[in-house]
Amino acid sequence: MHFRMNISKAMKTKLSLLFISLCIPFLALAQKDNKALLANQFLKSGNYTKASQLYNNLYNTHKSTNYYQGLLNCYLALNNIQEAEKLVKKHSKKYSKNSSVLVDYAHILILSGEERKAQKKFDQVFEQLEINEQFVGITANKLTKYQYLEMAIKAYEIGLRNPSKGSFRFQMARIYGQLGDIEMMYENYLTLIITNKAYLQSVKTTLGRTVNNDPENENNQLLKALLLKNVQQYNDENINDLLIWLFIQEKNFEAAYDQEKALDQRLGLDQKKVFELASICRKNKAFTTALNCYNYIVELGTLSTYYLDAQLAIHQVQKEVLESSIETQPQDWLDLEADFINGLNKLGRTSYTILLLRDLAQIQAFQIHNIGKASTSIQEALTISTASSEDLAECKLVYADILLLQNEIWDAIIYYSQVDKAFKHDLLGHEAKFRRAKISYYQGDFDWAQAQLDVLKKSTSKLIANNAMELSLLIQDNLNLDTTTATMEIFSRADLLVYQNKLNEAYNTLDSIVIDYQGHSLVDEVLFKQYQIKIAQSKIEDASELLDQIINFYSFDILADDAKFAQAQLQETYFKNTERATELYQDIMTNHQDSFYLSESRKRYRVLRQE
Repeated sequence: MHFRMNISKAMKTKLSLLFISLCIPFLALAQKDNKALLANQFLKSGNYTKASQLYNNLYNTHKSTNYYQGLLNCYLALNNIQEAEKLVKKHSKKYSKNSSVLVDYAHILILSGEERKAQKKFDQVFEQLEINEQFVGITANKLTKYQYLEMAIKAYEIGLRNPSKGSFRFQMARIYGQLGDIEMMYENYLTLIITNKAYLQSVKTTLGRTVNNDPENENNQLLKALLLKNVQQYNDENINDLLIWLFIQEKNFEAAYDQEKALDQRLGLDQKKVFELASICRKNKAFTTALNCYNYIVELGTLSTYYLDAQLAIHQVQKEVLESSIETQPQDWLDLEADFINGLNKLGRTSYTILLLRDLAQIQAFQIHNIGKASTSIQEALTISTASSEDLAECKLVYADILLLQNEIWDAIIYYSQVDKAFKHDLLGHEAKFRRAKISYYQGDFDWAQAQLDVLKKSTSKLIANNAMELSLLIQDNLNLDTTTATMEIFSRADLLVYQNKLNEAYNTLDSIVIDYQGHSLVDEVLFKQYQIKIAQSKIEDASELLDQIINFYSFDILADDAKFAQAQLQETYFKNTERATELYQDIMTNHQDSFYLSESRKRYRVLRQE
């Protein structure tokens, strides 16, 4: 028994020693990693002295290239050229064929004022690269880091001799950009995407920083010339894609459509790109081009994947065209209603066409003012049980809109609240919350409305966030100066009357503010609201006079640019007074640099000046 115990103790001792011996390397490794981490932290924080001490210890112990680079960075940051040179000499003995280390050596010599010796080292760099191309990337990066940009390009050119290294074009293009050689930058980007489509989006992102929506911009013209040259030479799909992208940046949507259609026909594509272009055109209110896109798809027949989508979209765009035009007549809406009904009869009233039915209800309610028809249409949509919950929620919002139109306020609140609750974290819910907040605003409950609007300002939807911000500012700006909410209550009540198409009553209500509260901060808002009423009544001359009142007497208020742009449009399209329209567009360009209308004003100004 005693013997066995002795054996057991011996075994335990041996096992303990074995365990310790195994742990020592791991402990050492952990210690090393901790030191490296700490050194890196000191380097990043700018504590170069402490970082150099740690890196020096690590490098002397392990001779790692990573520690060498960290230590060298510290010496250069401390401007300790002498120690940096010692380090590079020492490291280059072991890595004499590493062209990246030779770049370090040459750079140190430059800093020491020994340019001849440095040039010899640079010559060695390229000699090594000719022999061993595997160091091209790291060497060129090092040359770029030290701002030897022309030599970095030379290094990449050596790498390009290997066809598998085509990605170097991206780096080369960026360097040419740094050098200010925009043409060569573009040339390299174009060469890259011809050989590798994977870079197309990255190239677009980068080029987006060099061009703008001005076709006359020097960079735009240069890139366009190179693209057209390459299209003729290679007829490459990627180059065509980039040319279309440039046309879109310039908002030259018709040219983009011509190019996209030709590409679709030549390559036998599935019209996806044409359909996507139509969506972009709609967002930019280029409705004619959007309709051209959709009609092209429809003309191809039912074999097109996007045939039904295009059919539906055509009706929606026609609605958007009438909504955006100041020349729309009541008969135009009646004609569109008939088109919608014909389309629904042709395509059927299904889950696929439910939003078309929703749009029909909107036309009937807010344009034709036939509440009975509108209610029937939207209730029919709500009975389509196979529709998605999102589409049904969209229809609920319109139903609530129609209820509000009829002054059935509490019923409208119920439906808005249902959608808000069901889609609390969705854009649909945000839209419902905004419309519910507007009811509170109409009712004069400004505090509750403001609380909801504050939440909506953070919406991921730019439109909802902007609408919330606009209404919030209206409330804030015109309540803070008052001890009473009376004026604001009159204005919000008039706003509801406008919504309900009680235009004469709304106009007279607004007039009471001008008469009874002269000099109130709301007066410019009142005048602009009255202008909108006159437009809705097709009383264009009266509308123009109201805009002039804002321009002449409230030129420094928030609605000044809105009034100027609206007046410019009236002068251009209705009165055919291109001279005054041009003056107003120029005024916006000069005095309202942050205006939402700046881009369109610049575009219209150029068009009118060319005429």
